[in-house]
Amino acid sequence: MPKITKTIWPIEPHTEAKHAILRKYLDAWLPIITRWNGRVVYIDGFAGPGEYIGGEDGSPVIAIKAVLEHKADISAEIRMLFIEADNDRCEFLKHKVGGIELPFNISVECICAKFDKTLSTILNYLDEQKTRIAPTFVFIDPFGFTGIPFSLIKRIMGNAKCEVLITFMYEEINRFIADKRLWDGLNETFGTEKWQQVISEYESQQRELLLRSIYKEQLEQEANTKFVHSFKMTNKINKTDYFLFFGTNNIIGLKKMKEAMWKVNESGMFEFSDATYNPAQPMLFEVNPNYDQLKKIILANFRKKSISIPELENFILTQTPFRETHYKRQILALMEKAEEIEVKSLNPKRKKYTFPPDCIIEFK
Repeated sequence: MPKITKTIWPIEPHTEAKHAILRKYLDAWLPIITRWNGRVVYIDGFAGPGEYIGGEDGSPVIAIKAVLEHKADISAEIRMLFIEADNDRCEFLKHKVGGIELPFNISVECICAKFDKTLSTILNYLDEQKTRIAPTFVFIDPFGFTGIPFSLIKRIMGNAKCEVLITFMYEEINRFIADKRLWDGLNETFGTEKWQQVISEYESQQRELLLRSIYKEQLEQEANTKFVHSFKMTNKINKTDYFLFFGTNNIIGLKKMKEAMWKVNESGMFEFSDATYNPAQPMLFEVNPNYDQLKKIILANFRKKSISIPELENFILTQTPFRETHYKRQILALMEKAEEIEVKSLNPKRKKYTFPPDCIIEFK
């Protein structure tokens, strides 16, 4: 990604895809999180000016509209913090969001400061008051890989009801990884020195796999994040630009984020490419998932075994790229018809080719 020096700039296709994922997830997250909590927080850590040259909405405006345009009756207090270190962009954003009429339960604050220092100050204050942050979604979308210390990610995820969506700037990390002047920054970003094993790896796909795996492992093990999922963005020459990493401790959050990502690319690759993007097509498109691949994964793990429907669904959701909507009608029903499975149910009136939660599937 070229360095942005202007206050506003043209939007790129992969940014539109990222924003489509963000909006789709917020549409699902808002009614769920506000139903059980009287106060929730949305933080945009590198908010930008809120607008692109073509008039397209930036992420802060997308988040505000997700609330204002939602069909659900959202009565909980929603506090939105938009943090932007560049003063010109921050002032532009203040003017942009200042023109939006908000209901009494939504408050918006634009903070002209660095993300890490601002959020650390907030968390330090909460620690001093011996109180926890309200359920919070933190969107961390920097231009580079500095300014998002892993220690801060760990503090965020130390709160069970917090979630993160992080832009992991693979291209810049990969390009400068051998520059010793940047190693302190890389140690801070990863929260470990394990990334150094990539320096001697010259095969590009393996380098990408290693860096992606190390960051994912850090989120899971060091930050104690139960569910981590990623989505790859590639540039106009079809090389990896960055990954979106989503982290949550709630399986419903994982379910809704996978749904949002599948809407951007339903091939199951969790990838968007500027090189193959066709502006004549809508950003959200449908492609038939590879159900044969999912069937092979299921059989590789459960052939000659029995498993309940809830256990199978949890496996598909947490251990495969597929969604929880991809296996009953598309796979189990066909396998039952072909007598490849035996279905046991406590309900004697269960209809064939349906799979309520009390079913046990025996794979032959």
